[in-house]
Amino acid sequence: MRILQASHISNYTPPIGYGGIEFVVDTLAKELVLRGHKVLVPGVKLPNTSTQYEIISVFNKPVKKPGVIHKLRYLWRLLLESKNFDVIHINVQWLTPVAAIIKELQSKPVLLTLHADPSKFISRFNIPLVAISESQRKRLESRGVRIATVIYNGIDVDKYPFRLEREDFYIYLGRIDEAKGVHIAVEVAKKCNEKLVIIGPVTNTSYFELYIKPFIDGKSIIYLGEVDFKTKVEYLSRAKALLYPVQYEEFFGLAMVEALATGTPVIGFPRGSVTEIVKDGITGYLVRSSEEMCKAMKRVDELDRRECRREVEERFSSRAMAEKYENFYYQLIQGL
Repeated sequence: MRILQASHISNYTPPIGYGGIEFVVDTLAKELVLRGHKVLVPGVKLPNTSTQYEIISVFNKPVKKPGVIHKLRYLWRLLLESKNFDVIHINVQWLTPVAAIIKELQSKPVLLTLHADPSKFISRFNIPLVAISESQRKRLESRGVRIATVIYNGIDVDKYPFRLEREDFYIYLGRIDEAKGVHIAVEVAKKCNEKLVIIGPVTNTSYFELYIKPFIDGKSIIYLGEVDFKTKVEYLSRAKALLYPVQYEEFFGLAMVEALATGTPVIGFPRGSVTEIVKDGITGYLVRSSEEMCKAMKRVDELDRRECRREVEERFSSRAMAEKYENFYYQLIQGL
């Protein structure tokens, strides 16, 4: 197949640091190429970066807050490129109108992966929607949004070192804002007299200044900022557990999968996809308060780290993700 995968423009593809949609697009594109498909990714490419798939830069550098001009330029480029492909896979919701045009004018299979919850109007375009967790599907369908299928995000497991021996610290990985509950991870670490390493970009500066920065001392609470991939997986593979006190019904927490791949259990609040990714008492603990999180931290050595790795290999690998998308692409082509 010839597959066009539209990435976001708020970061490089592949990302050089923190990257959600861009990370998933890059991972899927590489796996699809390994499976014999031709893949083109419109997005923003870092100069002098080589990829196994073809990528075209719609812009020279990432656009953090796309305006009307940026969106129109991307929409037009997507419309032009789509003519030469069998399947158009959209990963950005504001590209949905042009996806509908492509489907109507070119009679091509088009799909949209929902990396965030959409508003109900998205259903008006009659584009097959892919949810990234069962909890997201149930939530959206209760609002009248029809979901075609559920496909979990995946990672290239081979790039994550597995390690049994652990050092005496816990880790938080993700963006720094209130919805992620980083302040609770800090509170628990202080209360339980444990060391916490925080990794991720600050997306809410006032929140960081008020609730996180005052507790960073370089000893018990350490903030490394946004790090490269090698540093990220190094810390994940050395930590006792990942603390994940998310405060909302998260669509899919990729950081949890990355942690489990290194053999690092997850201690998280049972919100959204956390209940699907973490098996309570097997690959981590589901807790409902800071007190319960503290108690779970003391029991983390009871868990089998090999089981954490096996879970990712079976359910959240890039191979499993690509196989499910490939099957869905064929279903869409046959349905035309």
